[in-house]
Amino acid sequence: DDCPKKIGWGLTVLWIVVVLYMFLGIAVVCDELFVPALEIVADKWDLSDDVSGATLMAAGGSAPELATSLIGTFSRSEVGFGTIV
Repeated sequence: DDCPKKIGWGLTVLWIVVVLYMFLGIAVVCDELFVPALEIVADKWDLSDDVSGATLMAAGGSAPELATSLIGTFSRSEVGFGTIV
């Protein structure tokens, strides 16, 4: 009686479908917007494909985390400076 009721398989299947749809959305956004923007930056800076792929993709992928950490540091929240270092 103290145990919660089991969730049905329908909710689990719905959750899996939603997660796969989100992955598809991220793939489309990256393919249509992120990669062409990186190609333009690499052409303007005259970078090779290897350098632009490794450096710019890493910087673009970690930019949201860095922005969140900087905002947290300067707003004196619990996120703090430790997440940047």
